[in-house]
Amino acid sequence: MMKKAFLILTLIMICFSCKKNKQIKKSEIAKETTDKYINFNKYTFNTINKTKEKVSLSEGKKYILDFWYLECAPCVKQHKQLQEYQNQLLKNDIEIIGISIDRSQKNWREYLVEHQYNWKNYNQFNEENDLKNDLDIKLFPTYYYVDGKGVIFKKFNSFQKAITYLNLEISL
Repeated sequence: MMKKAFLILTLIMICFSCKKNKQIKKSEIAKETTDKYINFNKYTFNTINKTKEKVSLSEGKKYILDFWYLECAPCVKQHKQLQEYQNQLLKNDIEIIGISIDRSQKNWREYLVEHQYNWKNYNQFNEENDLKNDLDIKLFPTYYYVDGKGVIFKKFNSFQKAITYLNLEISL
């Protein structure tokens, strides 16, 4: 009788344990693919002109948010790809917004001036409301594909994956 009770108790614990693991996995998947929303009114960013401003999105447009920093070699390398695809993205009403987490705003500004990347670029490091931390970004580069309301459609860790997802080709 004692063995049966132990066996039943063990089975019950296994069932609850499995159910809990399935819920965790579902939430992890949901974290990557749900329509999570970014409220840009909550965040302030540094500009290349040494001012602070909020990012404003336009309804009806789509955006690729590029989270990067200078010491990240893949980030800097992929900026050349962003530049190659920028016109194609604009033709599809998709704008690029760069969000650097560089500590040195001086180095960040010099890099942008030197390379003449003409998409919107902001810097946010160690702010009270930090978008990178709120989105739990740990790998760089990270790209978010969002709409004009801030709804997140997809997250990528390579620009090429974003282009493949958007099914865009360079039109020269």
